[in-house]
Amino acid sequence: MHPAGPQSPRLELDDGFVVATGIECSAPTIRAGYRQDELVKTGHWDRYAEDLSLIAATGMRFVRYGVPFHIVAVSDDPRQFNWRWTDQAMASLRDQGLEPILDLLHFGLPDDIRAVGDPRLVGRFEAYAEAVAERYPWVRYYTPVNEPLVTSVLSARAGLWNERARDDRSFVAAIDNVVTCAIRGMEIIRQRRPDAIFVQSDGCEAYSTVHAGQMAHVAFLNERRFVCYDLTYGRRPEPAILAWLLLNGMTEQRLAWFAERGTKAGCIVGHDYYRGNEWVVEASGRTRRAGAARRGYLALAREYHDRYGMPFMLSETNIAGPMAPGWLAEVWNDALTLRAEGLPIRGFCWYGFVDHVDWDSGLARNRGRVNRCGLVGLDRQPHPVGLLYGQLAAAARLDAYPPISRRRRSEPLAIAA
Repeated sequence: MHPAGPQSPRLELDDGFVVATGIECSAPTIRAGYRQDELVKTGHWDRYAEDLSLIAATGMRFVRYGVPFHIVAVSDDPRQFNWRWTDQAMASLRDQGLEPILDLLHFGLPDDIRAVGDPRLVGRFEAYAEAVAERYPWVRYYTPVNEPLVTSVLSARAGLWNERARDDRSFVAAIDNVVTCAIRGMEIIRQRRPDAIFVQSDGCEAYSTVHAGQMAHVAFLNERRFVCYDLTYGRRPEPAILAWLLLNGMTEQRLAWFAERGTKAGCIVGHDYYRGNEWVVEASGRTRRAGAARRGYLALAREYHDRYGMPFMLSETNIAGPMAPGWLAEVWNDALTLRAEGLPIRGFCWYGFVDHVDWDSGLARNRGRVNRCGLVGLDRQPHPVGLLYGQLAAAARLDAYPPISRRRRSEPLAIAA
């Protein structure tokens, strides 16, 4: 920890502005029960000590980091939990002076629970969350469930992961389960760590259309994007969303439970914003990427903050290939604008530190295709965006947050002097 005092940089997530990264740890199952384990595919499983040392060398202190639920909770009996790898990785984090924002459920489930909507999931998760909080009492920052809505969509509506369902009843059952896990996770952790801070990350999205016949549908989609946040924070969803939830299996008793137990205390709204997060609905009802019609992170972050009025952070962003420095400049400068406007933005996270594998297919295909969206490659050599981000991290250690610019079009992007 850095010494407190008026001259000291405010490098804490709960009251300052941090420059962070993460280790991609998605682990859903796809066809024939194959597990897309990004800890293994990116090499972090074997190279965790090296990766964490490299992160520490940049000056970054905060790392979004996942406990592999499917590895630890191998049984419904906590006495049989497998901590071997996680203990080693967590010790390495601590040795490097890194603060984890600890993901407990990142798309992957234990082998015997194949569906996000499985009624057994909540009890299994509760026992696991309790065990994690007791085993690592030095951890303060958590994401109990990473991207609850994305988890539910891709598992139970788009048919890509886990149960691979494509119907609204499965979708609502998944939402019910993951939000319950998020709330119970916060309760369990807060009993053991009353000062815990929770980053509720989810996709930061928007939908638009120019077709009069699709206006109502777009309004529904723009409300549905908030459903997991609303339930987690004890906020009653809007009438159209309530009607949809009730039509597809959620009960008034469950809604009352969310209203009573949901809370925003100690929470930071996490915005996971990518180039593909904005959608246009065509006359046929099909959706396509907004492309040049994007409104951008600045506009969406203002919109999300207007709804919740809570501290927030850009908890995930990246883009693959040579466009990465330009994308970093766009979203970083948007984050600085939000900060200058006095909005409570608590940080910025380029996710992840190491290139990903097979995310170009949404992890739906096991092709071993490297996605050059990290700060470093699978060879652990920095990409241009990694060098630029390292400069931002170094400046942040001095409590400086310069914009990224270029003086001439032919010159590379650089942080302003």
